[in-house]
Amino acid sequence: MHVGVVAIPGTFDSALTSVLDILRVAETLRRSVDRDIPPVRTTVVGLRPSVRTAGGLIVEADRALDYGLTDYDVLVVPALGALSASAVEDALALPPVRELRAALRDSPDAGLPRLAGACTGTFLLAETGRLDGATAATSWWLNETFRGRYPRVDLDTTRMVVRSGNALTAGAAFAHIDLAISLVSEVSERLAETVAHRLLIDERPTRSIHALHGHLAATDALVTRLEDEVRRRIAEDLSVSDLADTLNVTRRTLERHVRQRTGATPNQLIRRLRAERARHLRRTTDLTMDQIASQVGYANATTLGRLLVSTA
Repeated sequence: MHVGVVAIPGTFDSALTSVLDILRVAETLRRSVDRDIPPVRTTVVGLRPSVRTAGGLIVEADRALDYGLTDYDVLVVPALGALSASAVEDALALPPVRELRAALRDSPDAGLPRLAGACTGTFLLAETGRLDGATAATSWWLNETFRGRYPRVDLDTTRMVVRSGNALTAGAAFAHIDLAISLVSEVSERLAETVAHRLLIDERPTRSIHALHGHLAATDALVTRLEDEVRRRIAEDLSVSDLADTLNVTRRTLERHVRQRTGATPNQLIRRLRAERARHLRRTTDLTMDQIASQVGYANATTLGRLLVSTA
């Protein structure tokens, strides 16, 4: 997964740095969790060569916005650093923000990565029209402003992180943490759980811990166990019923947990994990496609090829 994180002038420091820290920690821990988990690559996309945040932090861009967007799988737009409805409108009118809005609005759908944003960053995504007809989340204190400004977007006030269509959005400023963890979970539930515990859990009883339980409260141990079992037996002929028996749950329970957590069926999750392992073997070994196919549970290169095309 290649994630571009946009450095917006005047953004909240934590909005930008928390996303970068979590994604980079995920990449650092990835091999210790499972070396076959796909890499998590992070690029700072600059609206200017260097950007000053709301707190005065100077952030150097890895790439300019005009480099193009087709190289990213996901583009994250952090909060604009505004603390009132009028300040949000002022931030949206800033020249560099308008440049980003135009780039996202005018790029063809086929070449545009998935979009992600939290807090007031969701406003910028909505400005492009890319959220029309989708469901989104934003900061609770801006709900009415958001509804009035973007009537074609279905605002969800009940969830911290919302996946809808080609976008991932989250609520208030510290929801950037949940947003980043959710992106990591798309690569691997186990990796997301490891990152969350490594960064957010402290055995000492402090009040601050209670404010940081967003992802951990939603982490589904059953889905994590399923992922581990599939990765361990990925070369075998797996069935959902057999996996449910191994995990000591009913098939219906397993299907419900997987769908609630990932939005996919167990079979779709299995195919995704097989495709990830196959792509990793193609990049890192000299095995033929037939040999790779046998290592990921497929009869031949033809069926594996169809899998890779369908999950591209």
